[in-house]
Amino acid sequence: MNKRMWQSIVLPRIDMKKIPVTIITGALGSGKTTLVNHILTSEHGSRIGVVVNEFGELGIDGDLILASKEKLIELPNGCICCEVREDLIGALGEISKKDVDAILIETSGLAEVVPAAVTLELPQLSEKLVLDGIVCVVDTINFDENLARNKTALEQIQASDLLVLSKVDIVDKKKLETIKSNISKLSKAGVIEAVKGKVEVSLLLDLSHTKKFREWKRSEHKHAHDSSIESASIKVGPVDSDKIQEFFETIPRGIFRAKGIVCVKESAPNAGDELRMVFQKVGKRWEMEFSRPFEPKEERKTKIVFIGNDFDKNKLESELRKCQ
Repeated sequence: MNKRMWQSIVLPRIDMKKIPVTIITGALGSGKTTLVNHILTSEHGSRIGVVVNEFGELGIDGDLILASKEKLIELPNGCICCEVREDLIGALGEISKKDVDAILIETSGLAEVVPAAVTLELPQLSEKLVLDGIVCVVDTINFDENLARNKTALEQIQASDLLVLSKVDIVDKKKLETIKSNISKLSKAGVIEAVKGKVEVSLLLDLSHTKKFREWKRSEHKHAHDSSIESASIKVGPVDSDKIQEFFETIPRGIFRAKGIVCVKESAPNAGDELRMVFQKVGKRWEMEFSRPFEPKEERKTKIVFIGNDFDKNKLESELRKCQ
C-alpha cells in the first residue's frame, strides 16, 4: 500500500492578519524540492514554513530539504486528494501556530493541486491563512512525457498562477521555445526560467493578484491519479560506490522516478567516514551527488523510493542489497 507523509519544516514574522500560502506543484522530478531549498536558503528576510507531501513510505523529502534543523512534524497517509485532506489540514494548523511570515506547500508530483487550494477556504484555516498563489515547476526535459503519462500534469499547469521552467540549462534551445509555445496554448500564467531552482524569491511569494484555481468547476473535479503507478521504499546499509553506480545504470525501465539518500561505505573498517549522497532519477537521467556529512547520531543507511509501474519490487530490493 502506498503511503504519503506530510512534514512541516519551520525556517525567521512580521505581524499580519493572515499568513499567505503558496502552493508549489509540478510533475515528479520536475525540481520542486530544489526550488523549495533555494527559497529556504536565500537571503530574503522572511521566516517561511514548509509543508511537504511525500510519495512513498520513507520520509525522503524531509531528508532532501536542506534547512531541516528545526523540528519536523511527520503525518501518515497525507494524500492531498479530495477525500483525504485531513492530514493537510492538521499540518497547516500546526505550522500556522509557528512564528512564520509565509507558508509553502510542496505537493507530490502525483497530487492534484486544486483540492489543496480549496482546503484553505475551510473555516478552521481561513481565519489564519489565505492562498497567495499556485506555482508550477515545469520539467522542460520531460515535458511531453509528463503530459502523456498523467492527466494531473496538465491540471497542475492550468491551475497555476506562475510557471517555473526548470532544467533550462540542459534542454535543447529549440525544444525550449516549442515548450513555451505549447504552454501559451494551455495557460495564461506568467512564465519564468530557472536553473537549479534559482529564481527571485519575491516573484514566488506575491501572487495574490491572481487566483487561477477559482476558474475551475469544483463540482466537476475528479480524482486524476493513475492507479497503475506504484512505489517501493527500500532501506539497506552502506553500499559500495562502484556497485551502487552499476545498480543505478540498470534500474528497470518501468521506474520513471526515484530519489533518496545513499550511504557510501567508509574508506576502511571503523573509519567512520561514510559519505552521504543524494540520489535523483527522472526519466532516463540519474545523478548522485554529495550533499552534507552525516550528523553524529544520524542513521547511516541507504534509503531510496522508486516510483513507476510494472516492476518487480522484490527483485529490485534483492539487487540493491547486493550493493552492500
